[in-house]
Amino acid sequence: MIKLIASDMDGTLVSNNHDISRNNVNAIKKAQDKGVEFIITTGRSYDDAYPQVVSAGIECNYLVMNGSELRNAQGEIIQSLYLEQTLVEQIVAELQQSDMYVEVYTTGGTFSPSDKETRKWAVATKINNFHPEISLEDAYQEAENHFLYQAINPIHSVHEIFENDYDVGKIISFSNNIEKIAELRISLPKKYPVNATGSFSINLEVTNPLADKGEAIKHYANSRGIYLNEIMTIGDSYNDLGMLNDSFGFTIAMGNAIDEVKKQAKYITDTNDADGVGKAIEQFL
Repeated sequence: MIKLIASDMDGTLVSNNHDISRNNVNAIKKAQDKGVEFIITTGRSYDDAYPQVVSAGIECNYLVMNGSELRNAQGEIIQSLYLEQTLVEQIVAELQQSDMYVEVYTTGGTFSPSDKETRKWAVATKINNFHPEISLEDAYQEAENHFLYQAINPIHSVHEIFENDYDVGKIISFSNNIEKIAELRISLPKKYPVNATGSFSINLEVTNPLADKGEAIKHYANSRGIYLNEIMTIGDSYNDLGMLNDSFGFTIAMGNAIDEVKKQAKYITDTNDADGVGKAIEQFL
């Protein structure tokens, strides 16, 4: 019997057009009506995830920034695993020395010490990743007016974050140099006590070493008295691998998932553009 459903957002619950389908919402609400708990597990910050989930009509708890924070439906922080200041400063400095774009998710919003041009190219990379029909160059031209760009607060130094007493949940980078991104995912955890993964081949996500979606779900389930074989997890990318291991009862890969996710999951559902989450819930409940 399934008692908890944990779903990723981008590439999973959210379509490539950045919406959550009515069929997905209806399936989630049916599950909740049966007494099954639903929780969001995403690499996004709470401020980024919450508005879209609520506007779709879903009320639930959140594991955000790959498990760096657990928040309830009202947005209150229940548990946190942040990065220490010295560690943030060292990693940001290394990324900038490697000419990488840097974005920092904090309790006070999203900040970037990268210059304006670098920020625009990073947003263009995101747009091109979600919409391949839009060239990188065209995406760059519209980047400054895009909501992704406008959500970033420019800073001169990460010191400004700590001067305002904000905590850092995640350091992120975007680049079309996927070889460099892949290399950093391997090298950074060897040099620093961090977890390094990504939502897509173009991005790097650095968190507290204990901030892993799988471990976060296990801790959450334990606090609820839910056994691992009573949990359904749904995801599509690298940062979902931790919650798609054999210890969970029902692990679902999206039809659009990367090969590593499909190989690890026990089942495969439809794509994020074809209500894959809703279909998986309907099938197993």
